[in-house]
Amino acid sequence: EVYQPLLKAVGRSRKWVDELRAGQIQSVDDLARREKLDGRSVRRLLGLGFLSPRIVEAITEGRQPPEMTVIALSRRLDLSPLWSAQEKLLRVSSGLLA
Repeated sequence: EVYQPLLKAVGRSRKWVDELRAGQIQSVDDLARREKLDGRSVRRLLGLGFLSPRIVEAITEGRQPPEMTVIALSRRLDLSPLWSAQEKLLRVSSGLLA
């Protein structure tokens, strides 16, 4: 079963990253105001916009473990921006890509 809240958060985060890159939104603070969220929450969620395509595919197909939630992923301080490191970490810790 596809985990809708996580999939929705990943899509939202990717959109935000695209808007920031394109200059449509000038700062994370502007984005937070627009979304009516605090800046800390937006910063945490933005990390989901950089998940590896393989991890996003697993989420889309509903292959992520139940403990992989929006909160769990957005609070992972050890989640590298490198896709290979993300995949290795999540494969080991959750069996996601095993």
